Amino acid sequence: FFLAGTCYAGYFCDLGSTQPDHKHCPPGFYCPEGSESPIPCSPGSFNSNSGKWQSTDCQLCPAGYFCSGSGAHTPELCPAGYFCLPGTNFSTEHPCPKGTFGPRTGATSESDCEPCPAGMYCSAPGLSQPSGFCYSGYHCAKGAISPAPFKHRVSECPSGFYCPAGTGLELPCEPGTFSPVPGASVCLPCPAGMACSSAAT
Repeated sequence: FFLAGTCYAGYFCDLGSTQPDHKHCPPGFYCPEGSESPIPCSPGSFNSNSGKWQSTDCQLCPAGYFCSGSGAHTPELCPAGYFCLPGTNFSTEHPCPKGTFGPRTGATSESDCEPCPAGMYCSAPGLSQPSGFCYSGYHCAKGAISPAPFKHRVSECPSGFYCPAGTGLELPCEPGTFSPVPGASVCLPCPAGMACSSAAT
């Protein structure tokens, strides 16, 4: 009869069998001596080779990659919009935060997430590109999370200036034009009989 504990290290065997049937331990698993079934590498680690027999044969998933679930045998490249620290378990574990975006795959830390450029906004975590342009009549500073002023880093264009869609700056009205109220996306021609020479007119 086949006795428990006699299956070789790096293999697993059906311990109820009368004949040893040594099966090679598959990648993503390890099989100590006497294994009835393979033991998966823990989440966030991997093992690319077959025939391994100890938990230390499972390696920590490297930065820029994720090792999905238990029993991973190949690290997968971190997707755009996210970053993968060493030992990352799933692709969306570490999203770039609101106000930033991650244009490249394989990011290794939050510092690889780029601030949303001025004139644009990034409204959700995990973006691979900005959400869109700031609304007309408002200007969005770098890192804005909204196209209009109900969120931080966005403000209404002041009077005497105009803010076309997608601007990160307040633009002064040209001589001969004016904007009498805040939030203008264009400046108006100066009324007949009046002089409009400065931005604050």
